This record gives sequence, structure tokens and C-alpha cells, in this order.
Amino acid sequence: HVRSRRQRQMCIRDSYYLIFLYVVFNMLAGRTGNLDLHTCTSVVGYCLLPVVIFSALSLFLPVDGVIRLSVAAVFVLWATRASAGLVVSLADGGDEHRGLIAYASFLIYTLFSLLVIF
Repeated sequence: HVRSRRQRQMCIRDSYYLIFLYVVFNMLAGRTGNLDLHTCTSVVGYCLLPVVIFSALSLFLPVDGVIRLSVAAVFVLWATRASAGLVVSLADGGDEHRGLIAYASFLIYTLFSLLVIF
């Protein structure tokens, strides 16, 4: 099965995002951080489920308008909250950096939802 050039570029870009989150989460976890790459990718993938639900729901929403953006915001916040909660529970020193973890997760899930919107 041959992948197109665009599919390869998207796969490489998504890998960069996951490595970015891995580095950020480990920096926030401190010296006692026990997050490995597999755990970070699992958490990001598991918490991507609200964005997947939004992509299915967006088929029935009007293309232009505030409604689609509002629904996207709700699903991004849902994914961000779930991701931040899981990373904080997995990282030893993550509770004091909950806001920063949520911010990094918010950026990633916003990016994925913008791919759905546009």
C-alpha cells in the first residue's frame, strides 16, 4: 500500500507534535518524572476521542458560523481536561504544573480540531 506525499507529511507532522508533548510533559514532571514516550502517545491518542466525536458531529453542522466553532471549543476543552488529568495523575510532580500541562494539551487539540473545521 503506497502512501501519498500528503499522508506522509501529515504522519511526520503528527510525530513532531507527539514528541513535542513528550518533551514538555517530562520537563514539567521534573527530575522524578516517569513519563515515557509510549505513555505520552497513549494519553494523547486516548484523549483525542472527543475531537474524533466532533469530526463525526461536524458532518451535520453548518459549514460557516459560530455554532461549529462553539461546538469545537467544547470538545477541545473536554479533550484538554481529560489529557491534563491523566498526565497529572501519571507524573509524580505534575499537580503543581497542571495549568502548563493543560495549555500544551490545549494547543495540540486545538490544532487537530482546526484540521476538522477547515
